Amino acid sequence: MVRPVASPSLRGLPTLLAAVCLAVLGLDGMRRSPSQGLVDLLPPALADGSGGVSQVLEDRESALQRRRDAEVLLAQFVRGQMTRHYWGHFAASLEDLGLQTGEHLEARVERGDGYSRLWLMPRRGGEAFLADVRLRGDRLERRLCRGDASSAAQGPSLGCPAGWNEFAAEEISNTWN
Repeated sequence: MVRPVASPSLRGLPTLLAAVCLAVLGLDGMRRSPSQGLVDLLPPALADGSGGVSQVLEDRESALQRRRDAEVLLAQFVRGQMTRHYWGHFAASLEDLGLQTGEHLEARVERGDGYSRLWLMPRRGGEAFLADVRLRGDRLERRLCRGDASSAAQGPSLGCPAGWNEFAAEEISNTWN
């Protein structure tokens, strides 16, 4: 049986297309200045030249440190309030639980009949946090949330404010211990 042979022009078409694409990319690279290609790859905060890499990294590290400190404090607040409720009532303040916020967070404790909430607002940065411990029947429930500080004031009496993310206390203990 005789098999038809493809014409040489069709077999070489993928190779020819790849060569043309590489040639166009090479010519474009030669036309640009060496620094212009690198600027396209940088994040916008660095590309405009207003801040250095060290400043961007410092800001990110600071934000991560604030988040870590806040989440650890939230977990301690929840454990403390659960223990205090077992002994009769929720604590009225962080000082009653033996906790401190540190210099970069501002705390507000709300306490009512069957619930206690801790709002943590950043002194710098845009991420705020909420811990909610409440009595449901004969069980205590906890909720931890984080989100945009500007929407924290509109927080509901139950649950996380709109647009905020709920996270589990286990995420904190597994990540930060």
